[in-house]
Amino acid sequence: MIKLILPLLLLAAGSASALELPAGDAVFSAMKDELARSAARLEMDRLGKPHFLAYQVLDGHSFGVSASFGELEKASSRDYRSLKADLRLGSYALDNSHYAPSAWDGYTAESDSFAPIEENYDALRFALWSVTDRAYKKALETYSKKKAFIESKNLAELYDDLTPQPVSGLLRPAAAERLDEEGWKETVRRVSAVFKGYPAVKHSSVIMNFSSGRVSYLNSEGSFYRQPSCSGSVYISASGYARDNFPLRAAYREDFCLAKDAPSREKLLARAAALGAEITAKGKSEPLQAYIGPVLLEETAAGRFFEALLVANVANPREIWTEKSRWTPDSVFRRAGQLVERLGMRVTSSFLNVVDDPLARYHEGRPLPGFYEADDEGVPAKKIGLVTKGKLTDYYMSRAATRDYKRSNGHGRADLDDYPAGAPSNVFITPEENSPRALPLAELRRKFLELCREEEQEYCLRVTSFDNLNAPFSAWKVYLDGHEEPVHGIEFTGVTLRALRDIAAVSRETYVHSLGWSKPGAIVTPAVLLLQEMEIKKTEVKPEKKPYLPHPYFGK
Repeated sequence: MIKLILPLLLLAAGSASALELPAGDAVFSAMKDELARSAARLEMDRLGKPHFLAYQVLDGHSFGVSASFGELEKASSRDYRSLKADLRLGSYALDNSHYAPSAWDGYTAESDSFAPIEENYDALRFALWSVTDRAYKKALETYSKKKAFIESKNLAELYDDLTPQPVSGLLRPAAAERLDEEGWKETVRRVSAVFKGYPAVKHSSVIMNFSSGRVSYLNSEGSFYRQPSCSGSVYISASGYARDNFPLRAAYREDFCLAKDAPSREKLLARAAALGAEITAKGKSEPLQAYIGPVLLEETAAGRFFEALLVANVANPREIWTEKSRWTPDSVFRRAGQLVERLGMRVTSSFLNVVDDPLARYHEGRPLPGFYEADDEGVPAKKIGLVTKGKLTDYYMSRAATRDYKRSNGHGRADLDDYPAGAPSNVFITPEENSPRALPLAELRRKFLELCREEEQEYCLRVTSFDNLNAPFSAWKVYLDGHEEPVHGIEFTGVTLRALRDIAAVSRETYVHSLGWSKPGAIVTPAVLLLQEMEIKKTEVKPEKKPYLPHPYFGK
């Protein structure tokens, strides 16, 4: 076994003495040796050595295929290796992170998406040396500008950019899985062909992506890990037009991690048929001028509601500063989650609890893609309680300090081009046990209609999906006798965080909603939410011009 040898910059006292890296491993050997060399020799014009450096290497195999109306469009299958360096100048209290030199430059880590795929020590050392050199030069400039920014703004309330963390080591078996790629090409082709049976569908797409391998990490404090890295998704979308040429869209996405958990062909065929039927029905819809009243949010709509208003607002708890410009007039490149300042306050209806558990793999047999054992900063994963009886009790933390916390809670996550920040994994939103406001689905629908009658509404609205809270969507008018009519071209208006506290009831049945974030994750939400009142207006987005000629599949 190769022991982790001092010095690796600023190791915590006694940190690495009992932790060992696997012997003969080219990736870990290259990272260890380049870290040691950078610690000893990386300094330009006496401007300072790095006080912290971390390497992350991802390798494995990826496969992707897409099709439309029964014909393949793209297919790729390749081995990959990517790496990045998180290099910090200055000190734990103040370094080059949490500052973007400009809105144009952005806030990104130094990475290499095309590192050598062979287990060659020298080639890996070269790739790490190259990305480290770029990271160091960039850090020098950013650190200088950040100090000048702080001085010019006379900022006094500062929090440590990197908090101490006990050294940890994790080694898990991690081998790349391969799907039956020819079989999946045929599945994607067949699923896309379903839309040939729905003339109302003018555009459609079926996209399947899968990557599987491992991620290896080592930092200058001595923490390291190797664990499986995998992500898979199937995305089916269909679009068409309403009578007034307003664009209509319906989509379904399912995420998974392990090859055995990929959705079956039969399930995807049924989902595609449901989307085709939805576009057909919505093609007969009429626009709606305005609405104020009870709203039922179902499945994807329920997941997106919590994603936009709750999850996103307890993530990224540190602001990223930048210089003023026409794109960033208030010197903030990325704002902190809005709920971070409300710790201890009621943020949802009082009968709801929210936890995040990165160690959960499944929910009622459905895979949860946010599973991990160590986060992207090498901190052991931890289950955290975010909301208890409606009150905010925690938020996502990386190793960057905030006003409330000086330690990570194991949720520092980042894509290849990002710096780690507090982010979700697998979020569970559950009602209090025996709460009268958690109802079986059929009973919840009856309560929805009762609420409509109480408010003397002619109809109320049922929403099955929307892209985001600021985009137009379609819905269903639900009349008091239970019959429904589709409507389109509407938007939510005046939606604030108050909407989380206006949840009147939820279903006991659950739904797994895939997060569309850079790192895999999911929300296990009640399948249906009943909101006491939401305000909806006619969208200002204009109808499109339909294609002049009919779709060639249906225009013969």
